[in-house]
Amino acid sequence: MNATYAQVAEYAGWLNLTDWGLVRLFGADRLRFLQGQTTNDLRHLREGQGVYTAFCTPTGQLLSDGYVLEAEDGFLLVLPAETWGEITARLSEAVILDDVVLMPLQEGMGLLSVQGGAADEVLEEVGLDAPPREPLTHHTRLWQKAEIRLVRNDRTGFGGVDLLVPYAVMEELQTALVATACLPIDDALATVLRYEAGIPQAGMDWSERTLAAEMGEPFVSRHISYTKGCYVGQEVLMRIHARGHTNRTWVPLQMQGEALPARGTAVHASDRADVGWITGAVRSPALGGAILAWGFVRNEYTAPDTRLQIATEPSAEASVLPSAPRPAER
Repeated sequence: MNATYAQVAEYAGWLNLTDWGLVRLFGADRLRFLQGQTTNDLRHLREGQGVYTAFCTPTGQLLSDGYVLEAEDGFLLVLPAETWGEITARLSEAVILDDVVLMPLQEGMGLLSVQGGAADEVLEEVGLDAPPREPLTHHTRLWQKAEIRLVRNDRTGFGGVDLLVPYAVMEELQTALVATACLPIDDALATVLRYEAGIPQAGMDWSERTLAAEMGEPFVSRHISYTKGCYVGQEVLMRIHARGHTNRTWVPLQMQGEALPARGTAVHASDRADVGWITGAVRSPALGGAILAWGFVRNEYTAPDTRLQIATEPSAEASVLPSAPRPAER
């Protein structure tokens, strides 16, 4: 049995993210090294804190998002399943004379995320206390003689906590969660929750051709620093920032009609055909069951309530929403 939308909203469910990448970086040069590779500012991190970040090409295209934690005189880097191999390889190649060691951790531990309105209470019921409410605060706790790191991270708009769990107790912890009626969240529901929270996914909502700044203000403010100094892709991102905008932005749309548009479906306006395209769509309980689609739209057409046409068969009208229906904490 899997969690339902109502159960996550009112109680909790858990996401199995054991295919995500976990990498520890340590060594005297770790701050200088990672600061030059990633888009956000790591200089102010202290033990128990974290920051969302991204990795870009030299020309500003997005390679990965993720987050960095300051932990035990080193960094913990948490990366999506779709990108961690490429980013780990890039970081390894960049270490030349630096006093930096990269240690992949995913053979020994995996990521599980408890999400929902009562996530903290569920964790308490299984014997774990959640970290403070600020995003990416974290601490470790012993559970069945294993050390589990708990990280405050909202993946659904209902709030939640990521858990870095040794595989030796992973199955036991999942069983304990199910015993509290905290059930697994399947892929279909995870996509609904992710889109309602406005969280893009690598390979689905952006590709290696997407400029990081095209992902919109919520993503940019969470992942990119314009004051930290030099890093890979910084020159292009600063140029875009100085200009004030990109040519297009990833935005939410509320659609009429019955059929969900396929990824890549064209978006039109009354005065222009090539306005943009859809990256994904779901039926959204937060919108009363209406279709919630996300897509890249030219900036001239991204003002809230702008009317657009989606090239389904038959075509369907859509309006630009001012924000995600239930934005994640940031």
